[in-house]
Order: sequence, then structure tokens, then C-alpha cells
Amino acid sequence: MILVISIISLLFYNLLIKDFIAPEFFKPEVKIKESCVECHNPSRDMSEWHSYEKIGCVSCHAGNAGESDILAAHTDMISIPGNLSNAKQSCGTVGCHPGIAERVDNSLMTSMSGVVNIQRYFFGESDTLNAHVHVKDLTHSAADSYTRNLCASCHLGNEKTALGPITERSRGGGCNACHLNYTEQASSELAAYRKGDPMHFHPSLSLNISDNHCFGCHSRSGRISTSYEGWHESQLKEIPASDSSELRRLEDNRIFVRIEEDIHHTYGLECIDCHSGMEVMGDGKKYYHAEDAVRVSCSDCHFSQEPDKMTYDDLDFESQKIVTIRKTLDSDMTFVLGQTSKYPLVNVIDDDGDYFMIGKNSGKKHRLSPPNEVCTKGNTHDALNCSACHTAWTPQCIKCHVSYDPAIQGYDLLDQMPTQGKWIEKGSHFLAELPTLGIMEMEGGRRSIETFVPGMIIQADPSDYPGAENKELRSARLFAPIEAHTTTKKARDCASCHLDPNTIGYGRGKLEYNFNTKKWSFDPLYPAQKMDGLPEDAWIGWKEEVTENRTTRTNGRPFNLEEQNRILTVGICLQCHKGDSEIMIQTLTDFERHKEKAAKSRLCQYEP
Repeated sequence: MILVISIISLLFYNLLIKDFIAPEFFKPEVKIKESCVECHNPSRDMSEWHSYEKIGCVSCHAGNAGESDILAAHTDMISIPGNLSNAKQSCGTVGCHPGIAERVDNSLMTSMSGVVNIQRYFFGESDTLNAHVHVKDLTHSAADSYTRNLCASCHLGNEKTALGPITERSRGGGCNACHLNYTEQASSELAAYRKGDPMHFHPSLSLNISDNHCFGCHSRSGRISTSYEGWHESQLKEIPASDSSELRRLEDNRIFVRIEEDIHHTYGLECIDCHSGMEVMGDGKKYYHAEDAVRVSCSDCHFSQEPDKMTYDDLDFESQKIVTIRKTLDSDMTFVLGQTSKYPLVNVIDDDGDYFMIGKNSGKKHRLSPPNEVCTKGNTHDALNCSACHTAWTPQCIKCHVSYDPAIQGYDLLDQMPTQGKWIEKGSHFLAELPTLGIMEMEGGRRSIETFVPGMIIQADPSDYPGAENKELRSARLFAPIEAHTTTKKARDCASCHLDPNTIGYGRGKLEYNFNTKKWSFDPLYPAQKMDGLPEDAWIGWKEEVTENRTTRTNGRPFNLEEQNRILTVGICLQCHKGDSEIMIQTLTDFERHKEKAAKSRLCQYEP
């Protein structure tokens, strides 16, 4: 029923937009000469669709275009349009981008709902991991104060108050966060403009969304921007005098070390080549967590069967508009639909039976390749998410201690003002290694084996926080699902899953099978922790059947005991047989038969 309603709503929206708004968009023009140009020369840097000739000045900046008096002309003017506080009056008007501002309001990039609620869950201020909350409604509880101190700047509602380009330290800015671009000339004029000189090179608002636009927020938390480019955060405070090219200092002074980049980055793909506007800006619905809002999947481009397609005339209005604006795309193309989302991927095309992804900014054509035969052979690995095998590494911090110090000056990132008192994080062991695997329970009873990292192996001491309802030391061992954006063409080998204790969830250490006793043993690398008796980096104990929640998602979990034993059973086979050997390949289609045959052998007998 929900799907039917969504389809009807989309059709109604498209008909309405195409019939009544499209003509205004595709043939805009300034009807009168605005008084703005008497002082401000028409810009030479605006993008084609935001040029003065097409939309003028007041459509974005408001004010009074018919007034020649400076004060009257600037009355009610919007100095920096595109902030969410004014987006509905500037970017989101009927003749421009209707409905998008409302969608963005509900997006996770605006609300930070998952971040806010998981912090509340950990601090005992929420009894559920799934709640729709908004960063603008943060209180001054212990959990919300922690979020205000350490997390609350990375949301689109954070106002851009100063002129200038998007940088590594930029946060928020509404539409500007993704669409604002300064040319070299526009940047060089800023200093003179601030002194009162006219600005001839206006910054542009365009679809030229580079990875730099994403970097400010996404180089934090899961570090997917830095990981994608092949940088891993270190604990270094200074770069050695040699100034190694393998080290990089970010604008916030964190130092990163060079490591393997994502294969897509190697080939020149940018973030927006995979992620669509409907995904990034939201589809109008509220979601609990990031993966719920994601529309793209690996199989959208790497498919083994003929995908669903759509012509330009059948596209929704927003997709048509993107095709029209982008010089890299053409209305004669045939566009592929996402396999799961069924939403058009306007830069993934069918070119007479050959399939390509076209770089949205670069225009470069990337021929699409089908998945390797081993990925689709048999049903043994049907539950494996592509990332489970093709993630090269994930950034991991396996231990964190948080405390509140009332004597230190902090900063409220939401209200943007100093505070007395500060939450302090002390982490250790910044690792860049293969992820742990676990289960995400999906709709319809389907399960997906996906990549997880320690989201919170943490202890927090709120005892010194004024007004904290519970001042007892809090601890948690919550792993979080992650798409690390470190895709590698070569998949991890079988042993790295079936013989690696950290992959299974036991943590790092020595995992051995004794052919004499027919038993497994595990010697952990890290010591047991007082908070729960588990090794410092572990998700689960050795051969533990987990009953309580240990993830940041209600539908996520570590492997149960049956699944652990099945993984380890294959691990016995790999003691003698290589993962790519003929017999191991055969097990992908009929593992149980091979298991029964092996059980007759004295060496291959296995006791869980």
C-alpha cells in the first residue's frame, strides 16, 4: 500500500511540476532591469542557469529591485541566500526549486537524528535507537551537552554567516554546502569587497559538486571522505621535518597517513557520481539512520542481468532538469534505473548494449563491468553484501573514554558560543584494518552480512556534569554498520573471513584448530576489560551466544553461535585447501554435500 501511494504521489508531483513549473525553469528571463546593477555590475562568474540575465538578483537576494536609494534597495535583503532559514524564500520558490527545501528539512543531514538519538541511548536518556529527533531541539542534558560540544556543527541548518568558499572546515550552510563555488578571481576579490570595493566576480551556485564539498563533515565520524581518498587518521601531533608526502595535515590540524584509496577514486569518480540528489537531499521522508536513506547500491552499476531502463521523456522533472543542465548528459540517452530503488541514475546509461557511468563533472565515460562469477556462483554467499568482501580497510578506534571537566572552557557548536565546562574524549589504537562482519536483518526475513566497526567501545563519566540524572560511570560495547568507501577490486580471501577472529567478532588474537583434539582455541591479543570481561577490541566473547543488544541499530547483530560454527567449519577446510581451489569453489554450490563427504574423513571431523 505504501509503495502504491508513493508511486501515485510521484506521478502527481511530476505532472504538476511538468505542466505548471517547467516552462518557467527552462525559459526564465529578467523582466525588468533591476536597480542592483547600478552599483553591482552583472557577474561574470555565475553559472549559466543562475546568470543575471536569467534570474536577476532579487530572486535569490530579495530586497527591492525598483528602488534606487541604497537603504531602500537593501531592505529585507538576504545577504547569503541558501541557508535553510531562507531557502524556501530564495532557492525553493515555485519557479526555481520547489519542494526541495522541504525535503532537505527532513533529511538526516539536517536533523542529525541518528547521531542525536544514539548519544541519548548510550547516556540512558532514550530507551530506543529508533526515534525521529532534531539537532535544533537539543536540550542541555548530559547526552545533548555531549553532542553540542563534539558533534553538532555538521548539519545543514548550521548557518553560513561569512562570505567565502567551502573549505575543509566548512559546516552547514544549507544549499551552499554543496552548490557554492568560488573561482580564483572571486576568491581573490573577497578581501577588497570586505573593505567596500565592488565585486565583479560573483560566486556561482551550480551542480559542480566536488568531493571538497563533502569533505568538511565526512572527514569526521566514519571518515568516509578521507578513507575514500586513501587517508587514515593518525595520532601524530606534528609532521616530521622530512615533510613526507605520505602524511597530510588537515585544516583542523589532524594528521593523516597515506593508505590504500578506494578503486573508484583511483578511476576518478567523485562522490556525486554514485550519490543522487534525491538521496543526498532526501526524498521528503524521515529516516532513523543513514543506511535507511541511501538509495544507491553496488549492483546498480555492476549487474549480471539486463537492468531496467528509462528514456528522457519518462524521467521525473528533477532528473530531466539535471540532464538538461549538465553538459555531460544528453536527452537522447537511455538511463539505467537503480536495481533496488528503481530511481533513475541519470549518469548510468545504455549505449547500444554497452553500459557506462559518465562522470557528472568530468564527463569521462567509465565502462561498467559485471560482478565476478564467484560473486554470483551458487547460493552459499547470497547473504553477503558486496562490501563484506570488497572493503579494503576501515578506520577503527577500539577504546574511548569520555569525561566532563567543569573547569575547562568548552564550545557549544549548536549555539556557537563558549561554555564553561567541556566533554573530553580520550581514544586509543587508531587502526586501519579489515572490518568485522555481522548481520543486518532486512525486511521480509532476509539477512545481509555487512561490515561493522567499533562504534562505541566506550566508558563515559558524567559524574561532574551539573544536573546529570545518572552520575554513574556508563559503558557500552556497540558496533556500528559502516560503508567505509575503501572498495578494492580484489576481494578479501576466504581465510581472512573464516580464519580471522576479528572478522567473526572475537577480536584480534591467535585462532587455532587442533586436529588431534578436533577443537578450536582462541588467545586474544588485548586484555579483558573490567566493564564486561571481553577483550578490548572484541564484539562478542569466544563462542558466545549474544542475547543483549550490541549494535547501534535495532536490526543489527553479531553472528549467533550457529553462524559462528558454520564459519569455523569452513575454516577447517581452509587449513588444507586454498580458498580458490577447485574443491572450495565447488562448495559454493553444494556445501552440505561436501561437508558430509569430508565428515567421513578422520582429519575433517569437527566438534563445535
